[in-house]
Amino acid sequence: MLCATLPPQAGPVDRPWSYDAAQQLVDSAVPTVADFAAVEVSDATVSEQAAISGLPATGLTFRRAAFRAARGTAIPRAYEVGDVSSLPPRTPYHASLTDLRPHLVMNLRPQTGWLARDPVRAPLLRITGTHSLLVMPLDVGGVVLGVAAFYRTTGSPSFSRADLMAAGRLARRAARLLDGARRRLVQNAAGRILQQALLAPQGPRVTAIEDPQGHLPPAAAPGAWVDVIPLPSARVALVTGSVRGQGVPAATAMSQLKAAVRALILLDMSPGEVISRLHRPTATPVADEADRCLIVVYDPVACRCTVACGGYPAQALPATPLDAAEEAAPVPGEPEVTECDVPPGSVLLLSCGTDGLPVGSEGAGQVTGLRVLPAGGEEAAEPATVLDGVLRTAAPGSEPVLLAARTRALDAGDVATREVSNDPAAVAEARAWTDRLLTDWKLPELSFTTTLVVSELVTNAIRYSTGPIRLRIIRDRVLVCEVSDSCSAAPHPRHAAPSDQDGRGLSIVAQLTDAQGTRYTETGKTVWAEQVITPPVAA
Repeated sequence: MLCATLPPQAGPVDRPWSYDAAQQLVDSAVPTVADFAAVEVSDATVSEQAAISGLPATGLTFRRAAFRAARGTAIPRAYEVGDVSSLPPRTPYHASLTDLRPHLVMNLRPQTGWLARDPVRAPLLRITGTHSLLVMPLDVGGVVLGVAAFYRTTGSPSFSRADLMAAGRLARRAARLLDGARRRLVQNAAGRILQQALLAPQGPRVTAIEDPQGHLPPAAAPGAWVDVIPLPSARVALVTGSVRGQGVPAATAMSQLKAAVRALILLDMSPGEVISRLHRPTATPVADEADRCLIVVYDPVACRCTVACGGYPAQALPATPLDAAEEAAPVPGEPEVTECDVPPGSVLLLSCGTDGLPVGSEGAGQVTGLRVLPAGGEEAAEPATVLDGVLRTAAPGSEPVLLAARTRALDAGDVATREVSNDPAAVAEARAWTDRLLTDWKLPELSFTTTLVVSELVTNAIRYSTGPIRLRIIRDRVLVCEVSDSCSAAPHPRHAAPSDQDGRGLSIVAQLTDAQGTRYTETGKTVWAEQVITPPVAA
């Protein structure tokens, strides 16, 4: 089962955008308008969950977002930035949130009644000699986003109507910025929800790997994805990718790129060719230059990986507790296919960068590449443990998209290979060999169809190629029949006329098998066909 963790942003992030807007407000207000100022913002401008909750202002939590005092003054703070702040009822702060109007207290006295209802702020207001207070709501279209409080202390005049207008202009500008932060959170939450709907809840079962584990960092969502794609001949493709952007547009672009990668991979294209087609300069290229994609195809028969990377140049992962592992990095620039041997039981760790920074910049999020953690080594832990080890050392906000899986080798008894001479007489020998093999494998019910498929594929190879021919049969969850030759021309089925003596071979293969196709190699091509193995019925 593929477990891709997508951490929801339920709480505040390290530095919310709304805090920057609040800081701009107090920086503009002090000392021209006030001796010191503070801004509280609602969680709707801080976390995605609160932004989409639809709760009224009275049901939301408020946090201290910014504070500033005039230079040379030692003003104690009621709350530190990021702390949850209290806005008690029947105080100017709470009243401003409910009626969405500014509240001006021109002469604040120590015995003012509402101070007793705010035991946190009241002592500080007395200590600082605050005698005038102006509270402004921060709202857009009736949506409460926060509240700003401006204070004047001993030695400064009380707030006037002119000060009220100046503070109002600052508050309206800050409210627009806060609304932008809230809308961005809503968009990101919508994109995250769409991403979860577009990503499969669990991956397919394949023989080549076990226990695949994925990690989608919050900074990359919703444009990040991981995928496990079963391929013919018991192979599997592992994919990690990320798309630049936020919200629904990023999730939509991610789904398009993921679908394109899947479609091309399922056509049995090599990883390098897939990357080339994604970035091909056409009228509507599938992938943007800033998008990244890492494709690894693992063959459990040969125990080899084929790797290609699109986007920024690939490199090894940064120094982590796993840095003793073997590394296999795709070639940067024009995608080239890189191959590496993988001992059975090794853990493949795919890392795809997310931050769009050039290689060498600070942060781990830009790293894209593959690492092989050999079986038997100290680092060859469970895939989930491997992910935890990488995430512990990644800089906050710069986590890459990760996918880890343990490799398995297909049992030697489930693979049979025969070299076939390029001679028509060899067809009968290939059929007889296939029949004996399926008898040994206790699959007599597939003998007739498989020998017929072998006959047609070997005959085609003899007719259209001149070099050596290899016949390979694989027993996995399906029975795979492969014929490889030195000719790069792909066979095409055609509709033969009733009077034609030939031309029906591939049509027969298509009718007898559950799937078929062609895979190109460096020396020619491989034509394959699959049949589902029906498990025996218990007596």
